[in-house]
Amino acid sequence: MNSPEQINLRKVSISRIKQEMKDVSYLSDDLVITALDARTNATAEYPASIDGFSAVVMMSGNAVVSIDMNEYEVRPNMLVFFNPDSIIRTVKCSPDAAAYFLAFSKSFVNEIQIDLSTSLPVYMRFGKNPCLQVTQQDVDEIRQLFQLIKTMLRSDKERYRHEIIRTIFTAVFYIITELNQRDQPEPRRQGRCEVIFEEFMELLQQYNKMERNVGFYARKLRITPKYLSSVVKDVSGKTAAQWIDESVILEAKTLLKYSGLSIQEIAYHLNFSTQSFFGKYFKQHTGTSPSRYKRKG
Repeated sequence: MNSPEQINLRKVSISRIKQEMKDVSYLSDDLVITALDARTNATAEYPASIDGFSAVVMMSGNAVVSIDMNEYEVRPNMLVFFNPDSIIRTVKCSPDAAAYFLAFSKSFVNEIQIDLSTSLPVYMRFGKNPCLQVTQQDVDEIRQLFQLIKTMLRSDKERYRHEIIRTIFTAVFYIITELNQRDQPEPRRQGRCEVIFEEFMELLQQYNKMERNVGFYARKLRITPKYLSSVVKDVSGKTAAQWIDESVILEAKTLLKYSGLSIQEIAYHLNFSTQSFFGKYFKQHTGTSPSRYKRKG
């Protein structure tokens, strides 16, 4: 049997980005900033998955980008955000397309002191719609901070370099938070519910290939399935079961489209008891069979 590592995706680490891209500014294997254009965009050739968070600031031209099987039109003065392990592919782009690209590790994010009530609405917003249209002034402000980060990366201020860059990066985050609130000004709930939801999402990313039962995640969180479902629905607008199903279907689509695994092997990999059960589950949630989806791929 083939292994999951045979998925036909380019797994990209921050270390690899800094080695392969030209004119890259970086902080160890935690942060890279570089420029992209139509010639240097590797995801036009094949899908990629970045081991970390990343973002693009579109400066000129236009592109159509596929993120986790959904296509988005990217225009100038637009911010595009990618969660870790998102499947990214450039469907098409104009010859004059140009953008800034930023990638940063999960550990780098964990070092930044931003409270959950601030970060979760941003995470949820870009999980639903990863593109945000902003103004030229907004882009200019973000570019200035990017340039300041690049300046500090080249600076001789070695003793506190990490702390200085984390502080500038935090400023970028709060600008994006402000833009997010301007785009979607309605208030969101804060507190324990958001903490539970974030922990649930982390568990889902870890166990979605093995577990599809709400009760499993509730036990991990030491709460009842009913309470977990209620909290997730209140915070995100979707039930826990819907999040689980969406996560499993996305994983299944990725394997069907980009791997050399057979449908039976994919069913086994996703912990379905039989290929038939997997086929019924997939068709129930997508309206098509795994074999038809694989042929279309």
